Amino acid sequence: MVLFHEESTGRTVRFDCSDLPVSEPVRNWLVRRLAERAGARSGVKRAKSFRTGYQVVRDFARSLAECEPSPGHPSDITAEHIRAFKSRYEDPQTRRTCVARLRIALRGCAELPEPARRELFQTRLPVLRVSEQITAYSEAEWQQIMTALRRDVRLCRDRIRGGLRLLEQFRAGELEAGSAEAELGGLLDIFATSGDVPRARDGEGTAEVKRHGGVVSVMRRLSLSQQEAGAFALLLAALTAENLGTVAKWPAVYRRADGGTGASSVALVEQRKPRRGPESEHRVAAVEDLPASLSSVLEQASSDEPLFHSPLRIYDLLLELTAPARWITGSTGAFVNRRASDRGGQGSCWSDEIRIERWARSRGFPPVTRDGENGLPGIDVRRIRQTALEIQRRPASNSRNTLRDHYLRRSETVREQSQKVVAEALEEQVAKARTAADVAVLSPRLLSLAARDPEAAAAEARLALEVLKSMASGERDTGVVACRDHRESPHAPIGEACPASFLNGCLNCANARALPHQLPVQIALHDRLAALRPNLDPQTWQARYALPLARLQSILDHYSAAEQTAARVAVTARHAALIDTLLSGRTDLR
Repeated sequence: MVLFHEESTGRTVRFDCSDLPVSEPVRNWLVRRLAERAGARSGVKRAKSFRTGYQVVRDFARSLAECEPSPGHPSDITAEHIRAFKSRYEDPQTRRTCVARLRIALRGCAELPEPARRELFQTRLPVLRVSEQITAYSEAEWQQIMTALRRDVRLCRDRIRGGLRLLEQFRAGELEAGSAEAELGGLLDIFATSGDVPRARDGEGTAEVKRHGGVVSVMRRLSLSQQEAGAFALLLAALTAENLGTVAKWPAVYRRADGGTGASSVALVEQRKPRRGPESEHRVAAVEDLPASLSSVLEQASSDEPLFHSPLRIYDLLLELTAPARWITGSTGAFVNRRASDRGGQGSCWSDEIRIERWARSRGFPPVTRDGENGLPGIDVRRIRQTALEIQRRPASNSRNTLRDHYLRRSETVREQSQKVVAEALEEQVAKARTAADVAVLSPRLLSLAARDPEAAAAEARLALEVLKSMASGERDTGVVACRDHRESPHAPIGEACPASFLNGCLNCANARALPHQLPVQIALHDRLAALRPNLDPQTWQARYALPLARLQSILDHYSAAEQTAARVAVTARHAALIDTLLSGRTDLR
């Protein structure tokens, strides 16, 4: 027998393992594994969560019993036994879930033989179909949910604030004696003091109570219903991207860095995530207000808008509205609420429990299994958090890696946006490379024409006759290309000498011209840059040498394979020294 003690309720649940159809050593082994999962250090805090692992262990025991031979000891379990357990589940999703739960139950077990361990832990689980993955709500669905939540918060805010004002007026003696308001104020005073209203012998409210709508109506003037508490929890989960179960356990006590003077826009709330284990389960959540600029814009539109977009203001409002319930019960929880009572119950009607399915059903939302029915989405708390994280794009009680690899990676919206960003970046780089690689090349035919008819060649090259002559003679060489005029540079004011690098600047300049006599040094530099690529950090190489290599390749494409081969043969030690000087930056101005 395994006893599971629920941390939040204190109740003990018994899980009977006496009928597991395996040998006693194997049964005892499985019970020990379950007992470890039920312990305080396991992170499982609810009997409902523990029951899922318990059922999988029972299925594993039945699978072992059906095998021939059935293992007599844990050391007899083989890889074939693990495969037999997997084959019990025809549906891939069910198989994935059950194998994952068995992994959790048997993780770190020294008794399990190595072949069985490899089969269980190192084989890949079935891949989820897209339709089975947790997806975010669409914008229209999100607005439908948020509108319903904000409506509930607004209504209960107005109702309870009205009840508190009436109670304050009654206690201050401001109400006319004998009036309906004074009578209701007296009933609220009794409720705020005792936690109940006057009742007749049959448990129903007295005549005074019935005149004001009955027991539930009077109590609701100072307390949240369970559905309204659920609306607050869902709204806070949607605004903070925290898990709903974590938010629902928030206390009514928090710390403000400003000491409560209002100067700070952050409240620090202690929360727990038991699944992380005793060492990591406690953490502090920063519940933030809206930025001042955004708050002022929303206040101009509607006085309610800042409230419904600010996690801090919603949290403060929740504490304000549940304060009477904490006076009565002594609870320290933020979500204390009162369930509708049939006859005269008191303490059993107060609860911190949140029932999201009841809120969804009462507001017309269909079950998750019938998502989209009547044009409304099913309320799934996992999808709530997925949507909130996609909107915020920042971690909430998780690491940046978890946000990126677990939540955003499975988002179709994020994938589409990422593909668009990558495509735009690639197109931009391709455009830059094409533009930068467009270095004018003076062909051997043009130089032959210059020897016969210099003026015609200069006109074709769109250069002054003297410039063409000096380029052909090598007087204007600047490393691997020639420069039309270094005092008309795009990198410096007109009239000043060009300060650009011979490696990057000259190959990205409208003044640059490539001539046949420069082909050996150009092809040598091209080969050197290409050889550096596998030996440098990719980002470093991309930043320094990707564009120069693309420009050089564009120049080489003007020459035939035979011309390039002859140029490689013509590379001299002088060319190699020049390339060393260019790559080391010794020719650059400092």
